[in-house]
Amino acid sequence: MKIQKEVLNRVCEYLGLDLDSEPCRQVQNYLNSNPNCDVFVDNLKKTVQIYKVTEGCEELPDDVCRKLFTNLKLNEPKPSDKEK
Repeated sequence: MKIQKEVLNRVCEYLGLDLDSEPCRQVQNYLNSNPNCDVFVDNLKKTVQIYKVTEGCEELPDDVCRKLFTNLKLNEPKPSDKEK
């Protein structure tokens, strides 16, 4: 619930609208009807934190990379993707 309020405040601030405006009420209704919103936003924040912490780190060894992608249920990047 705390994350929903944070998201609502940021969206309305970005739009330059008051929290009681119709568009902000619609955003609030959406957030209230989406129980996974908190989980999504929390996971997104963690992903950004991980990215910031690992930025500039050496490339992971292939076995570590494979395990990571397997655990995250992602397709392993092609060798050409790693070079980009």
